Amino acid sequence: MAHIKRSQLCALGIHYIMYPLDYMLDGHAEAGYEAIELVGEAPHFYMDESWNQDPGEVRRKVEARGMRVALFTPECSCMQWRNNYADVAAHKRSMEFLKRAMDVCKKLGADMMLTNACGGTLDEDHDMAFDRAVRHFGQIASYAREAGVTVALESVRPEESKVCNTLDDVATLVDAVGSPNLGAALDTVAMGVAGETPRQWFERLGEKIVHCHFADGRPYGHLVWGDGLFPLERYIDVLNEFGYEGLLGQEITDGRYLDNPKEADCRNYQSLSRFIVGEETK
Repeated sequence: MAHIKRSQLCALGIHYIMYPLDYMLDGHAEAGYEAIELVGEAPHFYMDESWNQDPGEVRRKVEARGMRVALFTPECSCMQWRNNYADVAAHKRSMEFLKRAMDVCKKLGADMMLTNACGGTLDEDHDMAFDRAVRHFGQIASYAREAGVTVALESVRPEESKVCNTLDDVATLVDAVGSPNLGAALDTVAMGVAGETPRQWFERLGEKIVHCHFADGRPYGHLVWGDGLFPLERYIDVLNEFGYEGLLGQEITDGRYLDNPKEADCRNYQSLSRFIVGEETK
Protein backbone atom coordinates (compact mmCIF):
# COMPACT_ATOMS: atom_id res chain seq x y z
CA MET A 1 0.00 0.00 0.00
CA ALA A 2 1.31 3.44 -0.93
CA HIS A 3 2.19 5.37 2.21
CA ILE A 4 3.89 8.52 3.47
CA LYS A 5 4.57 10.04 6.86
CA ARG A 6 2.96 13.28 7.94
CA SER A 7 6.42 14.62 8.76
CA GLN A 8 7.40 14.27 5.09
CA LEU A 9 4.78 16.75 3.89
CA CYS A 10 6.41 20.13 3.50
CA ALA A 11 4.41 23.28 2.79
CA LEU A 12 5.79 25.80 0.31
CA GLY A 13 4.22 29.23 0.12
CA ILE A 14 4.76 30.64 -3.38
CA HIS A 15 0.99 30.80 -3.88
CA TYR A 16 0.83 33.14 -0.85
CA ILE A 17 2.85 35.78 -2.70
CA MET A 18 0.02 38.33 -2.33
CA TYR A 19 -0.27 37.76 1.44
CA PRO A 20 2.06 38.48 4.39
CA LEU A 21 4.18 35.97 6.28
CA ASP A 22 1.83 35.53 9.24
CA TYR A 23 -1.13 34.80 6.96
CA MET A 24 0.93 32.20 5.09
CA LEU A 25 2.12 30.49 8.27
CA ASP A 26 -1.41 30.38 9.64
CA GLY A 27 -2.58 28.75 6.41
CA HIS A 28 0.16 26.10 6.50
CA ALA A 29 -0.58 25.28 10.15
CA GLU A 30 -4.36 25.18 9.63
CA ALA A 31 -3.92 22.74 6.76
CA GLY A 32 -1.96 20.36 9.00
CA TYR A 33 1.67 20.77 7.94
CA GLU A 34 4.51 20.24 10.40
CA ALA A 35 7.33 21.35 8.08
CA ILE A 36 7.75 24.22 5.67
CA GLU A 37 10.13 25.09 2.87
CA LEU A 38 10.68 28.81 3.21
CA VAL A 39 11.34 30.70 -0.02
CA GLY A 40 13.48 33.81 0.28
CA GLU A 41 11.20 36.21 -1.51
CA ALA A 42 9.08 39.20 -0.57
CA PRO A 43 6.85 39.54 1.33
CA HIS A 44 7.86 36.48 3.38
CA PHE A 45 11.62 36.86 3.70
CA TYR A 46 13.78 39.67 2.33
CA MET A 47 17.43 39.24 1.46
CA ASP A 48 20.09 40.23 -1.05
CA GLU A 49 23.85 39.64 -1.23
CA SER A 50 24.60 42.13 1.54
CA TRP A 51 21.55 42.11 3.87
CA ASN A 52 18.75 39.91 5.13
CA GLN A 53 15.94 40.30 7.62
CA ASP A 54 16.24 38.51 10.94
CA PRO A 55 15.86 34.74 10.39
CA GLY A 56 15.45 34.25 14.13
CA GLU A 57 12.21 36.22 14.12
CA VAL A 58 10.83 34.12 11.26
CA ARG A 59 11.93 30.91 12.96
CA ARG A 60 10.15 31.90 16.18
CA LYS A 61 6.93 32.56 14.26
CA VAL A 62 7.14 29.19 12.53
CA GLU A 63 7.86 27.26 15.70
CA ALA A 64 5.16 29.10 17.67
CA ARG A 65 2.68 27.47 15.30
CA GLY A 66 4.07 23.98 15.94
CA MET A 67 6.03 23.79 12.68
CA ARG A 68 9.68 23.89 11.68
CA VAL A 69 11.64 25.32 8.77
CA ALA A 70 12.92 22.13 7.15
CA LEU A 71 14.48 23.68 4.08
CA PHE A 72 15.35 27.15 2.76
CA THR A 73 15.14 28.12 -0.91
CA PRO A 74 16.76 31.46 -1.67
CA GLU A 75 15.44 33.33 -4.70
CA CYS A 76 17.04 31.69 -7.74
CA SER A 77 14.69 32.43 -10.61
CA CYS A 78 14.69 36.21 -10.95
CA MET A 79 17.48 37.54 -13.14
CA GLN A 80 19.79 38.99 -10.47
CA TRP A 81 20.02 35.84 -8.33
CA ARG A 82 20.98 32.97 -10.59
CA ASN A 83 23.83 30.52 -10.18
CA ASN A 84 25.30 30.01 -13.62
CA TYR A 85 26.22 33.39 -15.06
CA ALA A 86 28.94 33.65 -17.68
CA ASP A 87 29.69 37.22 -16.58
CA VAL A 88 32.37 37.15 -13.86
CA ALA A 89 31.01 40.09 -11.85
CA ALA A 90 27.47 38.71 -11.89
CA HIS A 91 28.76 35.30 -10.81
CA LYS A 92 30.72 36.82 -7.92
CA ARG A 93 27.62 38.66 -6.68
CA SER A 94 25.45 35.56 -6.97
CA MET A 95 27.98 33.52 -4.96
CA GLU A 96 27.93 36.17 -2.22
CA PHE A 97 24.15 35.82 -2.22
CA LEU A 98 24.36 32.01 -1.98
CA LYS A 99 26.83 32.14 0.91
CA ARG A 100 24.53 34.51 2.78
CA ALA A 101 21.63 32.17 2.06
CA MET A 102 23.49 29.26 3.64
CA ASP A 103 24.00 31.29 6.80
CA VAL A 104 20.29 32.17 6.80
CA CYS A 105 19.44 28.50 6.28
CA LYS A 106 21.27 27.46 9.45
CA LYS A 107 19.78 30.30 11.50
CA LEU A 108 16.31 29.24 10.41
CA GLY A 109 17.05 25.82 11.91
CA ALA A 110 17.38 24.01 8.58
CA ASP A 111 20.34 22.11 7.16
CA MET A 112 19.21 21.87 3.54
CA MET A 113 18.98 24.52 0.84
CA LEU A 114 17.48 24.14 -2.63
CA THR A 115 18.58 25.87 -5.82
CA ASN A 116 18.95 25.32 -9.58
CA ALA A 117 21.39 25.98 -12.41
CA CYS A 118 19.63 28.90 -14.07
CA GLY A 119 21.74 31.81 -15.29
CA GLY A 120 22.88 31.06 -18.80
CA THR A 121 21.20 32.41 -21.93
CA LEU A 122 19.19 30.30 -24.33
CA ASP A 123 21.46 31.04 -27.30
CA GLU A 124 24.47 29.48 -25.51
CA ASP A 125 26.00 26.18 -26.47
CA HIS A 126 24.69 23.56 -24.03
CA ASP A 127 28.06 21.97 -23.32
CA MET A 128 29.72 25.31 -22.60
CA ALA A 129 26.95 26.32 -20.17
CA PHE A 130 27.00 22.88 -18.56
CA ASP A 131 30.77 22.85 -18.01
CA ARG A 132 30.46 26.25 -16.33
CA ALA A 133 27.65 24.90 -14.12
CA VAL A 134 29.90 22.04 -12.98
CA ARG A 135 32.59 24.53 -11.96
CA HIS A 136 30.10 26.81 -10.22
CA PHE A 137 28.46 24.00 -8.28
CA GLY A 138 31.88 22.81 -7.22
CA GLN A 139 32.24 26.20 -5.54
CA ILE A 140 28.75 26.01 -4.11
CA ALA A 141 29.40 22.54 -2.66
CA SER A 142 32.62 23.83 -1.06
CA TYR A 143 30.73 26.71 0.57
CA ALA A 144 28.04 24.27 1.70
CA ARG A 145 30.60 22.02 3.37
CA GLU A 146 31.96 24.96 5.36
CA ALA A 147 28.43 26.04 6.33
CA GLY A 148 27.21 22.55 7.25
CA VAL A 149 24.45 22.64 4.65
CA THR A 150 23.32 20.17 2.00
CA VAL A 151 22.42 21.78 -1.32
CA ALA A 152 19.66 20.15 -3.38
CA LEU A 153 19.90 20.81 -7.13
CA GLU A 154 16.56 20.65 -8.94
CA SER A 155 15.87 20.38 -12.64
CA VAL A 156 13.88 23.16 -14.30
CA ARG A 157 11.83 23.55 -17.46
CA PRO A 158 13.64 24.28 -20.76
CA GLU A 159 12.35 27.85 -20.97
CA GLU A 160 14.04 28.58 -17.63
CA SER A 161 17.55 27.29 -18.31
CA LYS A 162 19.78 25.90 -21.02
CA VAL A 163 21.07 23.23 -18.63
CA CYS A 164 19.76 20.94 -15.88
CA ASN A 165 16.29 20.54 -17.32
CA THR A 166 16.78 16.78 -17.67
CA LEU A 167 17.63 13.91 -15.37
CA ASP A 168 20.81 13.25 -17.33
CA ASP A 169 22.12 16.78 -16.77
CA VAL A 170 21.33 16.80 -13.05
CA ALA A 171 22.81 13.33 -12.49
CA THR A 172 25.93 14.10 -14.52
CA LEU A 173 26.51 17.37 -12.66
CA VAL A 174 26.01 15.85 -9.20
CA ASP A 175 28.36 12.99 -10.08
CA ALA A 176 30.95 15.35 -11.57
CA VAL A 177 31.06 17.51 -8.43
CA GLY A 178 31.18 14.40 -6.26
CA SER A 179 30.43 16.13 -2.96
CA PRO A 180 28.30 14.79 -0.10
CA ASN A 181 27.06 18.37 0.28
CA LEU A 182 25.41 18.36 -3.16
CA GLY A 183 22.44 16.17 -3.93
CA ALA A 184 19.57 16.10 -6.41
CA ALA A 185 16.02 17.37 -6.03
CA LEU A 186 13.30 15.66 -8.02
CA ASP A 187 10.71 18.21 -9.24
CA THR A 188 7.74 16.28 -10.59
CA VAL A 189 6.65 19.08 -12.93
CA ALA A 190 10.07 19.62 -14.53
CA MET A 191 10.35 15.84 -14.66
CA GLY A 192 6.99 15.53 -16.43
CA VAL A 193 7.81 18.27 -18.93
CA ALA A 194 11.01 16.36 -19.78
CA GLY A 195 8.98 13.20 -20.36
CA GLU A 196 10.62 11.42 -17.43
CA THR A 197 9.26 9.39 -14.52
CA PRO A 198 10.06 9.08 -10.80
CA ARG A 199 11.27 5.54 -11.42
CA GLN A 200 13.87 6.75 -13.91
CA TRP A 201 15.09 9.35 -11.40
CA PHE A 202 15.44 6.88 -8.56
CA GLU A 203 17.00 4.19 -10.73
CA ARG A 204 19.65 6.70 -11.87
CA LEU A 205 20.25 8.67 -8.67
CA GLY A 206 18.93 6.58 -5.76
CA GLU A 207 19.99 8.02 -2.40
CA LYS A 208 21.47 11.08 -4.10
CA ILE A 209 17.89 12.39 -4.31
CA VAL A 210 17.75 14.44 -1.12
CA HIS A 211 14.53 16.41 -1.71
CA CYS A 212 11.38 16.37 -3.84
CA HIS A 213 9.14 19.12 -5.15
CA PHE A 214 6.09 16.89 -5.28
CA ALA A 215 3.23 18.62 -7.10
CA ASP A 216 0.59 17.68 -9.65
CA GLY A 217 0.87 18.79 -13.27
CA ARG A 218 -0.44 18.49 -16.85
CA PRO A 219 2.64 18.23 -17.07
CA TYR A 220 3.09 22.01 -16.59
CA GLY A 221 1.42 23.70 -13.65
CA HIS A 222 2.73 22.96 -10.13
CA LEU A 223 -0.87 22.23 -9.21
CA VAL A 224 -2.81 21.05 -6.16
CA TRP A 225 -3.03 17.27 -6.20
CA GLY A 226 -6.19 16.37 -8.10
CA ASP A 227 -6.05 19.36 -10.43
CA GLY A 228 -3.50 17.74 -12.73
CA LEU A 229 -2.93 14.43 -14.47
CA PHE A 230 -0.10 12.81 -12.52
CA PRO A 231 -0.85 9.38 -10.93
CA LEU A 232 -0.34 10.25 -7.26
CA GLU A 233 -0.61 6.74 -5.80
CA ARG A 234 1.76 5.31 -8.43
CA TYR A 235 4.32 8.02 -7.69
CA ILE A 236 4.14 7.31 -3.96
CA ASP A 237 4.54 3.59 -4.68
CA VAL A 238 7.85 4.39 -6.39
CA LEU A 239 8.99 6.47 -3.42
CA ASN A 240 8.20 3.53 -1.15
CA GLU A 241 9.91 1.00 -3.40
CA PHE A 242 13.17 2.98 -3.34
CA GLY A 243 12.93 3.78 0.38
CA TYR A 244 12.63 7.55 -0.02
CA GLU A 245 11.77 9.12 3.33
CA GLY A 246 12.79 12.71 2.59
CA LEU A 247 10.59 15.75 2.33
CA LEU A 248 7.81 16.20 -0.21
CA GLY A 249 7.71 19.94 -0.89
CA GLN A 250 4.28 21.10 -1.99
CA GLU A 251 5.26 23.67 -4.61
CA ILE A 252 1.96 25.20 -5.75
CA THR A 253 2.49 28.10 -8.14
CA ASP A 254 -0.36 28.34 -10.63
CA GLY A 255 -2.16 31.71 -10.66
CA ARG A 256 -5.54 30.13 -9.96
CA TYR A 257 -4.50 29.70 -6.30
CA LEU A 258 -3.36 33.26 -5.57
CA ASP A 259 -6.73 34.57 -4.37
CA ASN A 260 -7.36 31.82 -1.82
CA PRO A 261 -4.08 30.08 -0.99
CA LYS A 262 -5.41 28.67 2.30
CA GLU A 263 -8.08 26.72 0.44
CA ALA A 264 -5.43 25.36 -1.90
CA ASP A 265 -3.28 24.28 1.06
CA CYS A 266 -6.14 22.50 2.78
CA ARG A 267 -7.36 20.73 -0.35
CA ASN A 268 -3.84 19.67 -1.28
CA TYR A 269 -3.13 18.33 2.22
CA GLN A 270 -6.38 16.36 2.20
CA SER A 271 -5.45 14.74 -1.13
CA LEU A 272 -2.19 13.53 0.41
CA SER A 273 -3.50 12.70 3.88
CA ARG A 274 -5.19 9.47 2.75
CA PHE A 275 -1.72 8.01 2.27
CA ILE A 276 -0.49 8.92 5.75
CA VAL A 277 -0.07 5.82 7.89
CA GLY A 278 0.31 5.18 11.58
CA GLU A 279 -1.33 8.38 12.85
CA GLU A 280 -4.57 10.27 12.76
CA THR A 281 -4.91 12.98 10.11
CA LYS A 282 -6.88 16.18 10.05
